Amino acid sequence: MRMPYRVFLSSTFSDLATYRATVQGAIRQLGAIDVSMEHFGARDERPVDECIRLVSDQSDLFVGVYAHRYGFVPDGAKISISEIEYQTASNVPLPRFIYIVDDDAPWLPAHMDDGANRKRLIAFKAALRKRHVCQTFRNQDHLATSVVADIGRHIAMHATTPVAPDPTLTGAGFEALVPEAHTQSVDPVPAEWTTRRRSIKSHNRNMFLTHVIKPSTTPGQKFDVFIYLIRHRSEDFSDVQVAEFFLGKYWGNKIFPAVPKHGFVGISTSAYGSFLCICRVTFVNGGHVNLERYIDFEMQRTAGL
Repeated sequence: MRMPYRVFLSSTFSDLATYRATVQGAIRQLGAIDVSMEHFGARDERPVDECIRLVSDQSDLFVGVYAHRYGFVPDGAKISISEIEYQTASNVPLPRFIYIVDDDAPWLPAHMDDGANRKRLIAFKAALRKRHVCQTFRNQDHLATSVVADIGRHIAMHATTPVAPDPTLTGAGFEALVPEAHTQSVDPVPAEWTTRRRSIKSHNRNMFLTHVIKPSTTPGQKFDVFIYLIRHRSEDFSDVQVAEFFLGKYWGNKIFPAVPKHGFVGISTSAYGSFLCICRVTFVNGGHVNLERYIDFEMQRTAGL
């Protein structure tokens, strides 16, 4: 059994103390371990060498939270400890989850930098936005909810037992490309399209399938795939009893069940080519919906994989 994930929480302290406490509690509720500056005492001027050691040697995930202060710059350094921690996590590299306060969120002027540090902060945030899909937050509960969702999804992706293709079947390659379809100009009636969208969401109980991919660690396969449920504008799956996934003949025509875990419901597998996944979601009240997702690898063209 894998040891609990160790999550390094990086931020300035004096302006984000209550935010940190809320996020730390949320991290622990996931069963993870928070690795934080509080171990040095509540201050911004924490030891640089110890921060670097904790990030590089004692952490599995990095959570960076940034508001309107750049942070303490140690003597002889050109960047703040917060930016040093981020760079260390990037060099390892650790999975990094970045959260930046909404510019329109109310904030105490005393907790906002000006002058040189404000310019440094603007440059740092610009670099983060260029390298990552950054989440914004408006208050500590909003931040904690986002962190739990992201960390929980990461844990779930790595905790699922991969489902393997039938070893007696080989040659599952990419499906044949077809000539580009001819398009036809239409004049849609907005009401019809809106009604159709609402009907689909209502029928599915706002539940849909999605997937993410990464280069495979399994010999002979191209990508590792995580297929999971996602709910429109909600992270609540408490009404889901089980989701049954069917991937087809290359997985032995088997049905793979998944139950909610860490707030997520999904399976992982490895594949060489694209395929169709269908899923039956059964709810605790006995109802069910059928979903489908075409698992393609097109996202790798824009995901930098």
